[in-house]
Amino acid sequence: MSFNDHEKSRIRHHLGFINVSSGATFLLGVPGAVETQFMVERAMELVIPAAEDIVRQHVAVLDRIEAQMIDDLELLAVEGVDEIKIRRDEQARLKDEYQYWRRALANDIGINPNPFDKRFMGMQSGLNMPVQH
Repeated sequence: MSFNDHEKSRIRHHLGFINVSSGATFLLGVPGAVETQFMVERAMELVIPAAEDIVRQHVAVLDRIEAQMIDDLELLAVEGVDEIKIRRDEQARLKDEYQYWRRALANDIGINPNPFDKRFMGMQSGLNMPVQH
């Protein structure tokens, strides 16, 4: 058994890799997204059958955390309802949990999450280069 196309798509998504047929992203003149893409594609092929269920479980946890982050967006607008107090740091805590399980998934398949993933870097690139004047 191996991962179907939907499962591969979810693995790519959670690890921050692109889900397109060909990448046209360039970074300093080099196709950055394509350069790292082969790692996740090959890693998904090499997962041993006995570990596939663990990978699927970790993807399911990540899906649930992401869904909760989306479902609870309206809570960002309130501080409380009657006597119910809203946890103000919920989104930050969910992001921390997401990162934990994301790293667990990365460990499962033996690669690092994509360093160019914009979700966790704001609008910065994956390179840390000082600007010289």
